[in-house]
Amino acid sequence: MKVVSVSVAVQIILTFFLFLVLIGCSNNSDDFDFPQLTSELEKSGVKYTVLDNDQKDEFLSAVPKVIKVNEDFFLIFEYPSNKEMENDAALIREDGNIGLAKIEWISDPQFFKKGNIIVQYVGKNKEILNQLEKIFGKQFAGR
Repeated sequence: MKVVSVSVAVQIILTFFLFLVLIGCSNNSDDFDFPQLTSELEKSGVKYTVLDNDQKDEFLSAVPKVIKVNEDFFLIFEYPSNKEMENDAALIREDGNIGLAKIEWISDPQFFKKGNIIVQYVGKNKEILNQLEKIFGKQFAGR
């Protein structure tokens, strides 16, 4: 019978525990959707308005919902599945441009994703950025 040292056993247990923690903390759980986003905004006290929009985006496949917070807007692209969201997210380059397009942004673009949602915010409002980071984690693209 082979004896495993205590330090190796501890390393295995710690590695397994870290794996479980990372899975639990993932920002891309497959079940995050628009109602959960609005619930998170309400819990944090953010006053927002959902505006009517039926115009398809030029670059991404989902028709975005528009949320207005004070004088700022952000777009919420909701997809039927996490896989479809990830397919569109793959089109967004690190600098915030999409596909082969070179976009002239009016301010700094930021893109966040989680579950079935991509959020696009173009602006520098620290309160909005902090709230989006609380909900989605660090942006995956933009400046």
